[in-house]
Amino acid sequence: GPKAKFMKDVLGYSTGDSKLFHKNVVESIRGKTPTKTTTTPYGTKHTYNTELVGKNGGKVKANVVVVIQKDNGRVTYKIVTVFSKIASF
Repeated sequence: GPKAKFMKDVLGYSTGDSKLFHKNVVESIRGKTPTKTTTTPYGTKHTYNTELVGKNGGKVKANVVVVIQKDNGRVTYKIVTVFSKIASF
């Protein structure tokens, strides 16, 4: 659909690039301070305003939402969503 078209046309990702996309999202927020932090029943939610760089070198301003929670006694970081003014995915 439209999200897949955006990912392919704007950032150059295809269906086989999920690990690369994840790596690029993580790199875009690593070491940055969240712009918003809230506590939810699911854990601490951080929102980061960042710039994503695509496989093709294309760039887009985006928000990345990460929830930090305990899962079987371990602290886990889960990317919940990534969205921009152009599209969400």
